[in-house]
Amino acid sequence: MNLNIILIIIILFFLYTFSCRTRSNILFQEFFTNINTIKTISESKKSTPIPPNLSQYFSEGINYKIFNSNQIKSNSKIFLSVASYRDPQCPLTVLDAISKASNPENLVVVICQQNDLSDTECVTTKTRGATIKYIKIPNTEAKGPCWARFCINQMWDGEEYYLQIDSHTRFVESWDIKCIGELKQAQSLKGDSLVCLTNYVSTFNINTGEIEINPLRGPMYVESIDQTDGFDRYNSKYSTLMVKPQESKGWSGCFAFGPSQMLIDAPYDPYTPFLFFGEEMDIFARLYTRGWIMYVPHIPICFTIFDRSYRKTFWEHPDQATIVPWSKIRLYERFGILSKEFISKIPSKVLLDKENFTLGTVKTFDQFLEYCLQ
Repeated sequence: MNLNIILIIIILFFLYTFSCRTRSNILFQEFFTNINTIKTISESKKSTPIPPNLSQYFSEGINYKIFNSNQIKSNSKIFLSVASYRDPQCPLTVLDAISKASNPENLVVVICQQNDLSDTECVTTKTRGATIKYIKIPNTEAKGPCWARFCINQMWDGEEYYLQIDSHTRFVESWDIKCIGELKQAQSLKGDSLVCLTNYVSTFNINTGEIEINPLRGPMYVESIDQTDGFDRYNSKYSTLMVKPQESKGWSGCFAFGPSQMLIDAPYDPYTPFLFFGEEMDIFARLYTRGWIMYVPHIPICFTIFDRSYRKTFWEHPDQATIVPWSKIRLYERFGILSKEFISKIPSKVLLDKENFTLGTVKTFDQFLEYCLQ
């Protein structure tokens, strides 16, 4: 090979390495700058009046099951979580999941429908042998996506696999077989069962059903750290070709598939009302610190809609703005970034049962940050 070409390759390699490290350093600086932002946000609560309805959302009256690994059955069944808030796409999502599954009899679809009386019911009669369970909550009593997913997951009955999707999703044919196949391939690559397939999947056109842009997206990464709450914001680039599942530095609420051990290691926290930004970082941190690794599938599985303009959202709830800061404080305490002095000033009800939703002990939160941002 020509010496000049070799020198050019070496220079390009060092430039690439430098750019990666520079981006990593910038993100690290952003995070630790935002630790101060988080503390400022949190400390400001010292002088903020406690909402009179705080006990409505942080109450000792919440009863829930704590699952264990012995309850998992080797039955090939998929527990499918669909949280829906006033979404007219929900029945189409459920119908698509069932109609395109190769083994619909192995599906246990649990829908948390949060509707107004004028909204479309998330119901389908074409079950093809799938089991469908409904949780119906008036939209006025909704508490955000984490609460809805918590309610859904409480209905888990030992199904071997867990799949979480948006209520506005479309699938490829035989998606269930492909999910299991991709998972096993990723587990083989990692040499461990603690693998979750997850991604910000590609989108479909709500009017035509056609896939937009490109059907495949590559590994997730931390795109930025938000200046208002300090939480990671993830993204993934569109990809034209992948030859195998790839390790990923993010977890997505719109598509996550894996062994049901995921429900045991990172159960949804019922004391995070109205939390949206922060949900993905919380689940990812709890899984990673217990030894889990995320992978993106190298083939398309499903598609979603990120545009919310066609539907109502839980942000219309009048209590959302005053309650969600306390959910975020609960996460800040979980991540270990608040001072003991400040923690002592948090209303005790905000930290109810925190021992049931801790980080793991296989990795530390600092190692999680380093992994995400390197």
